[in-house]
Amino acid sequence: MEILPDWLPNIHVLLIHFPIVLLTMAFFVHLAELFTKEKLVIKSSNLLYGAGTLFTLITYLSGRSAVGQLNVPFKAEMTLSTHSDMALYTLIFFSVFTSGKILAFIYGKFNQKIISLIFFLLAVIGMYFLIRTGDLGGKLVYKYGVGTLN
Repeated sequence: MEILPDWLPNIHVLLIHFPIVLLTMAFFVHLAELFTKEKLVIKSSNLLYGAGTLFTLITYLSGRSAVGQLNVPFKAEMTLSTHSDMALYTLIFFSVFTSGKILAFIYGKFNQKIISLIFFLLAVIGMYFLIRTGDLGGKLVYKYGVGTLN
């Protein structure tokens, strides 16, 4: 019995938007941290980064599983490889970053503006990884038709 409908090639297609949205929201809530010391704001960004990182892991694993189920044109293989690499870099980055940010909060170091600013500047790097990964994924679908019914 198939859980997914016929038109949906794999679960990766459904999951991919969760880390994009959660990590982007975390980034903007993190930006708000630079202007306030409210613990609710810091806790919210930590929660969003944590959820986003968890969904990045789940989505990365689903993408690895999806590759074996798809017909990937030869001309798209380099893009697929780079997309996979960038997804792994994104996962590693946000795993380390989120852990560090949460630990800094737990140990009370996040009240210092310089620490908050350093973490925010690091988050910019993470957003680059996220955007680049998404761009390559979009290229696979919209340029090469990977995962479509065509």
